[in-house]
Amino acid sequence: MGCSSRIKRVVFDTSILMLLYDSVPVFEEVSRVLESLPECIITRQVLAELEKIAENSTSEKKRAARLALEAIEKHKCRVVEVEARDADESIIEYVLFDREAIAATADRELRRRLRKKGVPNIYYRESMHGLMLEG
Repeated sequence: MGCSSRIKRVVFDTSILMLLYDSVPVFEEVSRVLESLPECIITRQVLAELEKIAENSTSEKKRAARLALEAIEKHKCRVVEVEARDADESIIEYVLFDREAIAATADRELRRRLRKKGVPNIYYRESMHGLMLEG
């Protein structure tokens, strides 16, 4: 068994949660990829980013952010405090600290940064309209 056997928590970023609006079943896909039901983790910075988008964006982005916020509540995601300057940094810090956690993202730059640090991640594969495990 690879890295998925030790994963107990998934740290979701803003971009992957916003895919819920495009009918990507993010939480179900994570469970499929990991073959388990990991705990959902949201950093305070990601939550703040979603709240800001839900308040200040155009209608489509606003609806996507609101849907993501509802899903966080519905799936009983745990919001964690991480000392970091922004959402991406908070996710990187969390997964580097917690070796039983993995990041889930649809953000190419965050994925590149995680790869550079040798950290596995779950990412969105547009051609499959689904999630894949990397690392």
